[in-house]
This record gives sequence, C-alpha cells and structure tokens, in this order.
Amino acid sequence: MNDAAEAYLSVQRLQSAYADISTRHAFEEMTSILTPDACVSFDTRSGKLFEIEGAAEFAAFGAKMTAGFAFYEYIPLNFVVTIDPGGTAHGRTYSLEVAEDAQSREWIEFYGVYDDEYVIFEGTWRFSRRQYRTYGRRTAGRLAAFGLSSSGNREDKDGHAGRE
Repeated sequence: MNDAAEAYLSVQRLQSAYADISTRHAFEEMTSILTPDACVSFDTRSGKLFEIEGAAEFAAFGAKMTAGFAFYEYIPLNFVVTIDPGGTAHGRTYSLEVAEDAQSREWIEFYGVYDDEYVIFEGTWRFSRRQYRTYGRRTAGRLAAFGLSSSGNREDKDGHAGRE
C-alpha cells in the first residue's frame, strides 16, 4: 500500500472513530482523535455560531449539546480528502445526525457538512480543525433547507424562509 492510500485509510478510521465516540456519548475519548489545540465550529443555522478551542473543551461541549436527547446517532455519509505533503490533509465530510428530544419526543434529523483539516500528531492522523454547517433540518416532518453556501437566504421547499 502506498503512502496516500495508507493516509486515506487512516482518515477513514478517524471518521469512523468520531462517529462511534459521538453516538456512544463517550466524549472524553475525543482527546484521542483531536489535536489538543483543535478548533471546532458549528453553524447550525439557528443564529448562533459555536466556536470551541481545544479537544477537552470540545468533549465538554459535545456532552452538553447531546444531553437533551433520548436517542442520538451520528452517521457519516461520505467524505473526500486530499492528502497534502508534510503530514497534513484537508477535505469535507457529509453527515446525518438523528435524534429524539427527551422532553418532547420529537424526532429530529440534521444534514450537514464539515470542512476538515487533519494533521499527524503523535504518530496518528487527527482532526486539527472542523467547521460544520447545517444544510437541512427536519423536525415534525418538515424540512428547513439552507444549502451548502455559508451566507445568504432562501426558502425551503414549503416556502418558509431560512438562513443559507
């Protein structure tokens, strides 16, 4: 196996580990797949941008953000990655998150994309930066679609305004 193929496989394993940790709510394990100074941001299209600095801080954030769910699963749908020279890489990860709100029992689906940066840290590939954007949210059987761009406005398929 050549270096690029090995790097791709390592990033694929990293993506799978992120999904496993998130789904099991084992957020304390995030420190094994993020660099200590990793930057992670979330634009959920709810009007607030969440920016987290550091693997330990992200672990606490993940636990807090999923605490209100009776059920939660993170599903990576697809990813693309470009391996750069010198032990770095970048790419995109498309995902689906499904959850049930513990209080309302409402089923929620989040469709999104991460812009990812990876580095080799202590001999393994890790996330050094993740920038997430929601591009669709389905609640109560209705979809609010936001598109993949980072700014602008559009309407969802039912004519409801949303931020894009």
